[in-house]
Amino acid sequence: MTSRTIPPLLEPYLAIEPSQSQSQILLTGILGANTNWLLLRYLYTLLKSKSQQQAPRPQQPQGQRRLGLRMPVAAEPDLEPSAQNGGGRNDEEGESVGVLLVSFLRDFAFWKESAGRLGLDLEGLGRRGKLGFVDGLCVGSGSDGEGAAPAGGAGRFGGGLPVRRPPVPAAAGAAPGRGPPSPAPTSPVTRGPVSQGQGQEPAAEEKWKRSLPSLAVADVSKTLHAVLDELCQQNKKVVLVIDHLDFLLAATSDGNGSVSLALKELLLDLREKSHATILTLSADDPLIASQTTTLEKDHASFVLSLAHASEMIVSLRLLDTGIAKDVSGVVRITRGGDSGGERQIEEREYLYHVGGDGGVRVFERGQ
Repeated sequence: MTSRTIPPLLEPYLAIEPSQSQSQILLTGILGANTNWLLLRYLYTLLKSKSQQQAPRPQQPQGQRRLGLRMPVAAEPDLEPSAQNGGGRNDEEGESVGVLLVSFLRDFAFWKESAGRLGLDLEGLGRRGKLGFVDGLCVGSGSDGEGAAPAGGAGRFGGGLPVRRPPVPAAAGAAPGRGPPSPAPTSPVTRGPVSQGQGQEPAAEEKWKRSLPSLAVADVSKTLHAVLDELCQQNKKVVLVIDHLDFLLAATSDGNGSVSLALKELLLDLREKSHATILTLSADDPLIASQTTTLEKDHASFVLSLAHASEMIVSLRLLDTGIAKDVSGVVRITRGGDSGGERQIEEREYLYHVGGDGGVRVFERGQ
């Protein structure tokens, strides 16, 4: 059965235990088997709340017929909070958990729409201080919400492209494109008194959503530390989620390994402030096995070092036998190089299928 929330076979691996302090989970994917659906399930597990799941159930009179069977309401099995879209373990324990999502390949609109299919309101979570988002795709568009908007009508998180405006209609009776342009009609504009700070309210509301001033490691570090510190003040625990950090390595690598070393040091600093860290990286064969170019060597070294520093590795790949209509790929769970903690990880391998509506079915071979 396709699940739009959490596939049952993956539930033990998606939960972040209290004992996993400063742990790291690595998700790897390849072209054709990306980690989007898996990362969304991690976000759902971390950000779900009881208030979302305990919707009031309409009272029905006893003896109402259901599918031809008479079943009184008193005999109906009540669903536990964990059965209604998944019960939040962190909510049951009274712990406040926040998430810092850093995305280098996809903008906030993608995550908002995809998470909305699972029942998560990322906008609402951000306004309540449960979520912080750093856009690494639109760089240099005013990360702190200060100052005027860029020229050309680009917003705070836009890509800096000019906005197309509709043409001014020509005056009645004039042939288009001939003669001098007629002045556009003007009307008096009255401006009322603007209270101080009135125009800054949207920026204050969207403070949880930022973009990077540049792809320099120093600017990335400054932005991430600032957002992470704000989340730590509002939540007892904060989980850091970085989607495709290897893009930053590919975009700024100088060929001598200094960028890769700086990114590793940045991750160590961020892990000290975070309860757990979830990373997604590309693990295609040309980037890992070939290692013919400087970029491939830097990427392979970067991925392997993070795998050794991770507690668990969840890798996605295509079928070895080719493409199947009802199978999207293979998900493999293995222990990482830093799996000596209290959590016992059972290594497994499953098949999965991603439906057109975003639902995912995870099953064993032969089912």
